[in-house]
Amino acid sequence: MAVHSQLYHVDICSGSGMLGLAVKFALQGRVRTVAYVEREAYTAATLVARMEDKTLDNAPVWDDVNTLCSEECIGYIRKFNPLIITAGYPCQPFSVAGKRAGFDDGRNIWHSIDEFIGEIKPQCVFLENVPGHLSLGFGRVRRDLQARGYDVAAGLFSAEEVGAPHVRERLFILGLPKRR
Repeated sequence: MAVHSQLYHVDICSGSGMLGLAVKFALQGRVRTVAYVEREAYTAATLVARMEDKTLDNAPVWDDVNTLCSEECIGYIRKFNPLIITAGYPCQPFSVAGKRAGFDDGRNIWHSIDEFIGEIKPQCVFLENVPGHLSLGFGRVRRDLQARGYDVAAGLFSAEEVGAPHVRERLFILGLPKRR
């Protein structure tokens, strides 16, 4: 990814906004979040509270990932370039603690995220999920990103590796445009 003074960010499945905030810290504050996507009312309220206390950037909160490809959303997002998309999409379809129904699970929303990536063509895609996704579903996510023109790198990392008192392993997936 080329070095730019200002990078823009869309945080899908935002939760409390921490994945996007981590990206902002990693890129030394050069990232401004321009949209959050969070359907849970309590969590969306937490995002708003973090915007009010200036922990997070002020930005609209979309409540339905399935409407990201609407004209309204696409028109708004296309104003921001270069763009990073992060998503900590639902893990229940892939978790070893669940039924492991993968893409057949009704909670799976990868198709909507993938479609949005195809429409927007961000300069960076950074995804997070549970370790079980590596053995169920990751191959498809990798192939989808590669088909959209991204080189893909992925790895399992733990919270313990960065000083936390617990392991909490997670799969991180990075997609960057293929070098020509």
